[in-house]
Amino acid sequence: MAPILFAPLIPVSTVNTKCLRFGNYSRAKSLAWRNIPSAVVGEDAKSLQAYYGKPDYVQSVSTFVAPSDEMDKRIEELVAEIKAIFNSMEDGEISPSPYDTAWVARISAIDGSAKPQFPQMVDWILHNQLPDGSWGENRRFLACDRLLNTLSCIATLAFWGVGNNQVNRGIEFLKGNTEGMIKEALGHHRSKGFEIVFPALLNQAKLLGLDLPYEVPIIKQINEKRDSELKKVSFEELHSHPSTMLQCLEGIQEVVDWKNILKLQSQDGSFSSSPASTACVFMQTGDNKCLRFLTSLVAKFGDHVPSIYPVDIAERLRAVDSVESLGLERHFQTEIKQAMDYVFHYWSERGIGLGRESLVPDIDITATAFRLLRTFGYTVSSDALQNIKSEAEELSKRSGDENCAGIIAILSLYRCSQLNFPGENVMREIGAFAEDYLARSLESKNFCQAKAVKENLRQEIEYALSARWNRNMPRLMARNHIVAFNPDDLWLGKTLYRLPKASNDKYLELAKLDFNSIQAKLRSEIQHIKRWYKECKFPQLHFTRHREVAVYWTSSVVMFEQQYTDCRLDFTKAGILGVITDDLYDTYATLQQLKLFNEAFERWDPLQIDQLPEDMKIVFMGFYNTLTDISERAREVQGRDVLPYLRQQWLNLLFSFTKEREWMERSYPPLLDEYWENAKVSIAMESTILTPIFSTGDILPDHILGKLDFLNLVSETGRLMNDFRTFQRERDRGELASFVQCYMNEHPGCTEEEALNYMEEVNEEALTQLNYHFLMRADIPKRYRTLLFNTARIMQIIYRKEDGFLNAAEDLEDSIKKSLYEPVL
Repeated sequence: MAPILFAPLIPVSTVNTKCLRFGNYSRAKSLAWRNIPSAVVGEDAKSLQAYYGKPDYVQSVSTFVAPSDEMDKRIEELVAEIKAIFNSMEDGEISPSPYDTAWVARISAIDGSAKPQFPQMVDWILHNQLPDGSWGENRRFLACDRLLNTLSCIATLAFWGVGNNQVNRGIEFLKGNTEGMIKEALGHHRSKGFEIVFPALLNQAKLLGLDLPYEVPIIKQINEKRDSELKKVSFEELHSHPSTMLQCLEGIQEVVDWKNILKLQSQDGSFSSSPASTACVFMQTGDNKCLRFLTSLVAKFGDHVPSIYPVDIAERLRAVDSVESLGLERHFQTEIKQAMDYVFHYWSERGIGLGRESLVPDIDITATAFRLLRTFGYTVSSDALQNIKSEAEELSKRSGDENCAGIIAILSLYRCSQLNFPGENVMREIGAFAEDYLARSLESKNFCQAKAVKENLRQEIEYALSARWNRNMPRLMARNHIVAFNPDDLWLGKTLYRLPKASNDKYLELAKLDFNSIQAKLRSEIQHIKRWYKECKFPQLHFTRHREVAVYWTSSVVMFEQQYTDCRLDFTKAGILGVITDDLYDTYATLQQLKLFNEAFERWDPLQIDQLPEDMKIVFMGFYNTLTDISERAREVQGRDVLPYLRQQWLNLLFSFTKEREWMERSYPPLLDEYWENAKVSIAMESTILTPIFSTGDILPDHILGKLDFLNLVSETGRLMNDFRTFQRERDRGELASFVQCYMNEHPGCTEEEALNYMEEVNEEALTQLNYHFLMRADIPKRYRTLLFNTARIMQIIYRKEDGFLNAAEDLEDSIKKSLYEPVL
């Protein structure tokens, strides 16, 4: 039957008993079908409310955040400020890198004098030592970051014979921490190329006579690791094809042919956009293009350089990801399009890097770009993921405590793999190994230390694994991201870096204000639903559940935007009408009474309901008045009468309910095809969606309505999820019609587990097809695609773990509270 909304089972002792009959059909049988002991039958019709569960969700107003003019004004200010951030994006704003600054500072003056070409770099090093004697990111302590930055800085100061005090303090820091930090750096916090560049830096420090603990066992271990890595490098490949080694040429100087390596120089003169690597090449070759690149960085940043530049692609992607994940997309549609157009311009089938000059794709950036490009309707092939799959698989084979940057990259891959289309096997393969890798990483004993790079990484992974993208709701995901969002997020290359335009306090403040403002406005609509419910006299119905807020919640997460108030309210009314009729047809009225109800509904004549009991009259008039009101409001926008269309959708539903009731009374086991055609209607997705679809405020012409053929997929996945969680209970009460039972009947020897696995496969395929229709059907306005797709998603949530409709599962109640009643503080 259609979904049973939020009806937790309660102890029998709380139920009063009084038998009430409709004709010859006893409610004793009705209750037996619902697996309630017959002893509860007999006292009071109102007692059925006890069976249908606790009162509707009502929360204390003590935590409410009421919208105000000041709140709206601040939201407008923040929107304007973030738009200005987007519009100011050029090559990227990025934090300083002591490591790279020290390498550039080591360049001797090109006029031949014994002084640095960029003396301001040396001054920056002298003035930016941290209190503990190290250099690096002052907001977080990460071993590889502090080791590389500190060793590079003291080597440069010693090279120029300046800053003896700073050098000594740096040496003391390294002496006291080297062994422990190297162990940590070689584990879960290893940065890109750490095992290559750190030993090379140590050798330079030794040549400079710096007093460091070169003989500790861990130093020998890391040197052996470096030698092992270099043996894997093909000399020919190194000089003929771009690779990640271009980012750390300063660490492999002994194997580089400096003349041949110039063939892999980027157009801007850099080597893989790395200032340190480029500075090393310049010191070896005197190449003018290298010098022009470095000089341009100094002109831009003044007294320091970043770890990589430009970062125009990464900055735009991170900023778009911030506003999209925080639920702010609607405020920045123009800015998002401009940013994604820019990224798409540089997108290629090989993938994409942090900047437009990147010759080597980055797994994290490629996966993020792919996901966001698909999210916003750009046509991108999964071939790009095929091209980085081998590198990603290598990352996935490492244990979760070995590579924190790898965990972040695999998490990005896992997220993008969920936006798959039919036939994209590589997406499924990537999703499978990424899921396995992430699950293993959470079990690592060292994972808790990964917060040194990304504080809420564990929370992000756990949430991502708990529900896939097409099995979750944007409104719920936005709240989770708001709670987990860190405005000071760091990223790990060779060293840590920040992208302040992509992640800052403004994003977080706007997200909180926006969420709370929408929440308050949504909550105010509940009163409208309660008034409508009372006017329809539905509180007088004692055979059904009274769940106005719970049903309204589903509509509020399907279409939460303010302009869709009418759509939300009509979606809620349709949902409530579906629940009431499901209860009426499932277990309450007699079959004869149901046929009389159908006849009255088909004629659309209130005069035809005189022979029906009072409860059924209330239901009919609720339909009559509600659909008439919806159609009259729709006429003002659509310019035509949609009432005949709406009546037909509901009549189809009533006929499907009647057929299921007939099967039950006859103990008839239908064939699978017979069951399936009827079940896709009786799940009530069509009537629930097509009733409010005319209330979006926009004209819906017939040619667009006719393109909504994928509504059939919404019904399929909704029915599959419902059957998956309810078939055992329905079978126990005598129903023979379910997908599982029909499939097993037609496949002798098939086990229940095999039938359920097959259902999951069919459901997954339906969701994959829905991904395509939602993301790529540009011929259909997005508001209609969203209505259909999000309705399919809400069914995935309701039946994620159990029959949430029947049991009012705690995770659903928690979602309702967080969506409608608990502000983000």
